[in-house]
Amino acid sequence: MRFCPYAQTCRLVMAAKGIEHEIVNCNLRDKPKWLFQKNPKGEIPVLEHDGKIVLESLAVNDYLDQVTPGKITLNHKDPYQKRKDQIVLDLFTTQVRDYASKVFRSLGDSKEDVESLLAGLDKLELELKKRGTTFFGGLKPAMLDYNMWPWFERLNWLEHNGKLIVFADRFPILKIYVDNMLLDEAVKNVLTPSSTVLKFCQARATGQIQYDFDD
Repeated sequence: MRFCPYAQTCRLVMAAKGIEHEIVNCNLRDKPKWLFQKNPKGEIPVLEHDGKIVLESLAVNDYLDQVTPGKITLNHKDPYQKRKDQIVLDLFTTQVRDYASKVFRSLGDSKEDVESLLAGLDKLELELKKRGTTFFGGLKPAMLDYNMWPWFERLNWLEHNGKLIVFADRFPILKIYVDNMLLDEAVKNVLTPSSTVLKFCQARATGQIQYDFDD
């Protein structure tokens, strides 16, 4: 679970909102029976709160934002802006996220997926330029940023480790965006060390998935 980008979005939201919580990791290659009792599909993340079960990362994050009104609100209160953010998230989901996952798994070797990814990032670069803000959420990260960040983090890791040049040349605005996100306290609290990611990727390449790494 610690390497799952969907679960990571929920950890980011809880870190940003200062929500006390307990994390229970599980091996996704050998899923425990209790996971299916919580979610018949055996998928993560699963949130258990006050005896209620909430499934799927986007639903979990919206739920967390609504049940903690005394803390900062990550979703925009303005319906129009919230709808604009949803459009960007839909674009990210269909034209960036899945390709980013494929590119990360192949360590940048899948040229067709790389081209599709770059085409999607072109649109995000233009959107952030149009917004004229530091983050997609404005002057500070908001729900949209945290829902997208895990995949940006993985692409940044590929670039940092010389596997694929993503942001440096083609996406100057997104490059600055990534650098600013890395300074965010929630992102820093949830960030997986580069050395740990490398160990995970090396283990996965051999077909021997290993989840228990010391950071």
